[in-house]
Amino acid sequence: MSNLTVYQLPGGWGLESISPFCLKLDAILRLNGIPFTPVVVATPFAGPKKKAPWIELDGKAIGDSSLIIEALRSANEFESEAGLDAKQHALTVLVERLIDENLYWALVYDRWCRPENWPILKQSVLGGMPVVIREIIAPLARRSVKAQLKGHGMGLHKEDEIVAIARRDIQALSALLDQNMFFHGANPSLIDATVFSLLANIYFVAFSSPMKSIIREHPNLVAFMERFQQAVYPKASLDAL
Repeated sequence: MSNLTVYQLPGGWGLESISPFCLKLDAILRLNGIPFTPVVVATPFAGPKKKAPWIELDGKAIGDSSLIIEALRSANEFESEAGLDAKQHALTVLVERLIDENLYWALVYDRWCRPENWPILKQSVLGGMPVVIREIIAPLARRSVKAQLKGHGMGLHKEDEIVAIARRDIQALSALLDQNMFFHGANPSLIDATVFSLLANIYFVAFSSPMKSIIREHPNLVAFMERFQQAVYPKASLDAL
């Protein structure tokens, strides 16, 4: 593939990006040996969908991690998906929906709504902005994210209800993985990149979250994250916080 540039939000705590969507794309590209030029951006607003990640491929901009992956899949053979049957592909889609459309919003609640996390978020997610601009943009961004949470529905729940929703999702992922090395067997694939990118952005970052202890209750998920990290990011150093 020629001239693939990937725009992603900054990394931290040993992760290539502290955006689950950016990390998912980064991981699947590395997993399949697809060369790309990463560009770290302070905000996602320059992207075609005003969100990160986005790519430029031979002069064409594409946004949304799922749409990007599908576009790249049509242009490349994803070796990590070779040999998977129709049910496995279907399971990948279902898990992606669970992660992207539900559990992700519990992560958003923790980062943007818990008072103890707000200073951390301003220094990490928004840390690439000049201080003066950040102090202006940060409260506006927070109000916008809270509105998005309510629009999605997650923001309409009480805190204990959000934790209960997250617990069910994490329990389901643990049961699905069972004692397998990865979700489709012995080798990592897109489903693993999707799960890792979200769980790692809970477990290995400094943001306070009740989901950390829930993940810790499932040793198979912790071991899975360690295996995936060694398979895709062997030089990274990740420690639970």
